[in-house]
Amino acid sequence: MLKLTTLTKYLILAILTCVIVSCGGIGGEQERQTVSNFKVAAILPGEINDHSWGQSTYQGLQLIEKQLIAESAYTSGVDHQTSIQLENTFRQYAEQGFDFILGQSGNYIPALEAIAKQFPRTKFAVLESYPGNNFNLGSLSFRNGELGYLSGTIAALKSQTHKISFIGGIESTAAKEVAILFERGAKAIQPNIQVNIQWLGANSDPATAQAVAQTQIQTGSDVLLVRAEHAGAAIHQLAKERQIHTIGWVEDCYNLAPGTVLTSGIQQVPELLLQGATLVRQGRWEGKQYKFGLREGVQDLAPFRGTLTSEEEATVNQIKAEIVTGKIDVSL
Repeated sequence: MLKLTTLTKYLILAILTCVIVSCGGIGGEQERQTVSNFKVAAILPGEINDHSWGQSTYQGLQLIEKQLIAESAYTSGVDHQTSIQLENTFRQYAEQGFDFILGQSGNYIPALEAIAKQFPRTKFAVLESYPGNNFNLGSLSFRNGELGYLSGTIAALKSQTHKISFIGGIESTAAKEVAILFERGAKAIQPNIQVNIQWLGANSDPATAQAVAQTQIQTGSDVLLVRAEHAGAAIHQLAKERQIHTIGWVEDCYNLAPGTVLTSGIQQVPELLLQGATLVRQGRWEGKQYKFGLREGVQDLAPFRGTLTSEEEATVNQIKAEIVTGKIDVSL
């Protein structure tokens, strides 16, 4: 039987330790290579602490980093860049080898179209309803009609005056989809209800927002769907003073006016971006329009917190289920 000296035992232990460390080192190196092998960038009109789309997009990058073991980068505050400057911003990331480059605004589509042609192996997306080029440039958006329809249902159920209003900031494709389906959902409950659609022209003018809301309240609207980002807070507060109801958008707005805000259409931008990045990571990005909604769990209604009766809540939940199964058509 072979007897090992103390020195031999130490040598064997040292060799085993090196093997274990080496294996661990190889694994660590593979992880670092994985990080560098998938790179995602985003171009934002605003800042990452704006409590709105900029911040939620930045949170999306963080989620992608965590879930897909990716490297991310962003450029914020480009709202005032010229078209040439914007193209150069996108080009910079493409030249650096980023695999997936996101443009947060629909205003970036011309720049994205130009750069996508120059970098056919890079995948691009705009966060807006857009058909894409069926190759490498596509879009990520929510099924806005789902929450628009549900919001209209709730507004019609709660209105005592049979007059409700949609107040939007910028008249984008997504916002118009919400407004149209808001009216459709309301009239499915009350065919004769009066639905007013108003646009502010901006998302950051509280004074104008309050003035528009005041006019709607004076003409009888007692439930307001507010899709106006920063300017929306002023409307919720005015509604509380006037003792009417509102419905928020993107985030849960209940704390802005407790008891006044019936619910909010919550849209989880980080989850939306993860859906898109996952398609790219899996090699399934086709450069088309991708829409996600209730079924994928990227959007939902905020809790009602007792603002609806049990019967009203049951009605809303039933309609929500029928939207998910396709029994109710919320497409344009």
